[in-house]
Amino acid sequence: MQCVNINKRETLEAYYPQESFLHDANHNAMARTPVMHGLCILSAPDAEGVFKITKAHHSVAGESVDHDVLMLYPLRDDDNYWFDKSEPDAAKAVHIKDHPIDLSHLYGDFIDRVIDAARNAHFQTAIGRGEPRLQGFHGG
Repeated sequence: MQCVNINKRETLEAYYPQESFLHDANHNAMARTPVMHGLCILSAPDAEGVFKITKAHHSVAGESVDHDVLMLYPLRDDDNYWFDKSEPDAAKAVHIKDHPIDLSHLYGDFIDRVIDAARNAHFQTAIGRGEPRLQGFHGG
């Protein structure tokens, strides 16, 4: 887990550099990948803009992740294949080799998404003594 600041973009870029973005995006682009790789936002920003984040992965077969975290997955637009029922169809394959995508632009857009998601995330407050969520019968 790392603390980064939405007001200091370089803190997020240092924790999740472009190489990590490309690594995760390449894994996520596989047709039958069982796991998506990306970033997990663990807390909303505090008054100074600091929030907790970690590199994470999530099984595509599993239920949605915990409601108190937010997962973001990088994707690459430059490998543009059409898939029918998870199988690549060579007749429909489109390769954007004549018009390559600026990977730094894709990376910058992803970092913007992470910052925007953190800024707008709503997390439950921590449970403390006397909380209504802790009252009542808990089995036994």
